[in-house]
Amino acid sequence: LACMKLEGPRSGGVKRCRRAAGVDRYEKWMVIIDGLNVGRAHGSVGWKSPLVPAAEISASGPLWKKPICGQAILQSVNDVMAKGHDVKVFLPQWVVEAPRPGTPDRRAYGFNDLIALAEKRNSDGSPMLELTPSMASDDHFFLEFATRYEAEGDYPVRVLSNDHFRKEVEQGNISAGWRDEHTIKYKFMHMPRSGLRLSTAPTLPG
Repeated sequence: LACMKLEGPRSGGVKRCRRAAGVDRYEKWMVIIDGLNVGRAHGSVGWKSPLVPAAEISASGPLWKKPICGQAILQSVNDVMAKGHDVKVFLPQWVVEAPRPGTPDRRAYGFNDLIALAEKRNSDGSPMLELTPSMASDDHFFLEFATRYEAEGDYPVRVLSNDHFRKEVEQGNISAGWRDEHTIKYKFMHMPRSGLRLSTAPTLPG
């Protein structure tokens, strides 16, 4: 497998809080995963999912044309959960739902495992998978959720994505400062023994 290395956000130190077990631990986050961005980045730095044909991974072209790997998304979910955080993956419906007759099948490799995320719940009872309308911007949905959750929810919010969200900044939906503070950047790295896991700079608390 591989190691997903995360970089950011470049903000100050994290606070400590008291968990249910009565032990002081680092602050808990709601980590929102940009499913399309993470699922399409799996072919970089030597790690390639056995679920995805090698020819599709190596094909040149923009990121939005790359195949989507459910295994990469699921592993990032597992790693965030292992740190003690809540997690929510946002994906357009077409990533997991059967296409209409006569249209290309663009579903993720391993999409059945992604559907199973809808049955899993966070500590607040919310599902770990949110499907957005196929013809709408998934970025808009999860960034709107992030800003609303930060105002009303129980924990700070971070967004796992390498996207710069330029359109959302230009439209005034978020500020560049908010983006820089809340986005966790990542990359895949080949780690033969430890497998696919998350590492942040500064460290993802937990």
